[in-house]
Amino acid sequence: MVLILGGAYQGKLTYAAKRYFLTKDDIFDLSDGDPDRPYPCFTHLEALTRREPNPEKYLPLFRDSILISREIGSGIVPMDPEERAWRECHGSLVQKIAVQSDRVVRIFCGLEEILK
Repeated sequence: MVLILGGAYQGKLTYAAKRYFLTKDDIFDLSDGDPDRPYPCFTHLEALTRREPNPEKYLPLFRDSILISREIGSGIVPMDPEERAWRECHGSLVQKIAVQSDRVVRIFCGLEEILK
């Protein structure tokens, strides 16, 4: 598993497509719904954690994939308790994925920073 993190519009998907030779058919956008099968790449992990109360159930599906997630934990902590709970859920899932991943990369301004 490969985890690619970064802020919005930092070039995460472009980086993944170029580095791993992904086609449009290789990529499943989690903001479009729940996956029904494994894909080489899943993008918008934050969309899954926003709507799914138990996102960990998808970990077996993600096992051999590239996962792309927006960094959401570095900004101002929201006052809304639901938003804080979502950030905590998302952060917990990303931590579990990072531990299981062979490679973790942060993308900033289109540039890679290898974390693992």
